Amino acid sequence: MDTKISTAQYFKMMNDLMTTQQGKIAELQSQLSAGKKNVTPSTDVKATTSSLKLSQVISNQEDDIRNLQSVNAGYKEEEAIMMSMVNMMQRMEDISVAARSDTYSANELNIFAIEVEGYMDDIRGLANSRDSNGHFMFAGTKVTTLPFVKKADGSVEYKGNQTEPKLELDTGYKLPLSVSGHKLAGVIERKNALGVVTSRVDMFKVMQDFVTALKANDKTNVAEALSELQTVSRNLNTNLVDNGLRQNLVEERRNISEEKIVIYKGLLSDARDVDYATAVTQLSSDMLALEAAQSTFAKVSQLSILNFIR
Repeated sequence: MDTKISTAQYFKMMNDLMTTQQGKIAELQSQLSAGKKNVTPSTDVKATTSSLKLSQVISNQEDDIRNLQSVNAGYKEEEAIMMSMVNMMQRMEDISVAARSDTYSANELNIFAIEVEGYMDDIRGLANSRDSNGHFMFAGTKVTTLPFVKKADGSVEYKGNQTEPKLELDTGYKLPLSVSGHKLAGVIERKNALGVVTSRVDMFKVMQDFVTALKANDKTNVAEALSELQTVSRNLNTNLVDNGLRQNLVEERRNISEEKIVIYKGLLSDARDVDYATAVTQLSSDMLALEAAQSTFAKVSQLSILNFIR
């Protein structure tokens, strides 16, 4: 049985075909102009979801890089502070070596004591340094509490805690922001003649007792102070080594994040950016198809309804 198509049906069919073809061409022209695929949830759910996920991953890595740069700036500031402390400790060691000899009088030892007191105050001031956010760097997690407080008797008390603040990166890795004041000040064990630990002190107590010995012209304790001063210096140098390792770790983490961004941006480009060669080829094909349809439609539309049916 022959199927007959009316002129109206034919015109509608050809019109729909040409409209669809024109839409494809307009879409490709838009993509070539913008350099991006017109990917939307309605046209490509998978590509849209992939693009959103990749964009979020890139954003997270960029956040990590900014955080790492901020952390490393803090590490460098911490390093400079501890270097200053080490230099002052070295000077105090030199004083201990010189002051224990009989060359210096009691008055000269008192002058040394005043110098050491100045270093002690300077080191306490450095230990109470604040970061760019106004937080105390060496207070542990008690960042709003003044960590090292000078008491009426000249001793220094630590008011912070031993917990080091940490920054969690996108990967879940927790990066320590600074050393605690407890670790900075160190723990020096004092032992009796039998080697039994009788007390534990920090660097401020070592310096205070050194000042007391100098003022008392106590050559024995002045000489014994050298060993404890050297222990304080070793502790500070150990913290400096740890600081350097953390700076290296931050640099490695930053490099990893930058490499990830390059990779993910490449994947995002594959998902969103237009392949010009493919798009131009497809555009040419679609335009030829449209021209053919238009030519056919123009010819057929000139025929009478009787000629078309026949």
